[in-house]
Amino acid sequence: MAFLFKLVSRLNNPDKSIVQLSFIMAFSYMLSGAFSFSYSTYLNWFIYDLITIFFIALWFLVIKKQRFLALVYILLGLGLNSLLMITTHYDIYVRHNNEHWFLWTVYSYGVNIIDFLMIMALTTEKDFFFFRKVVNAPRSGYSHNIDKQPLDN
Repeated sequence: MAFLFKLVSRLNNPDKSIVQLSFIMAFSYMLSGAFSFSYSTYLNWFIYDLITIFFIALWFLVIKKQRFLALVYILLGLGLNSLLMITTHYDIYVRHNNEHWFLWTVYSYGVNIIDFLMIMALTTEKDFFFFRKVVNAPRSGYSHNIDKQPLDN
């Protein structure tokens, strides 16, 4: 949906990078429902997220564009989703845990919230976690530069 929305809203915009990023995400989600690498659903999703991160990084290097906010949100979201999926896979398929516990709740809410935030980042292109503000914030007066504050004996 985010891809189609961006495709229509960016028809007259020369910068198509957000549309391309939306397409990569939509294509990845479409493929993950059609093909399996493993018997474990969580492992499949983990592999698809890693492949998607790889292709997004490759695409980013090919277009040679400056990093943009939606890209940061997507890569961070895919990374967190991957972490949740591999830990859930390990818990269920490696440790053979069948009892509901805290990780399963974190996974259930976490993956859905992260997916929603990635969709919002693609559609609105807003910085709702204020990453830009944190990165551009003035640093404290303390400096690690030895030349500015000479050491006394």
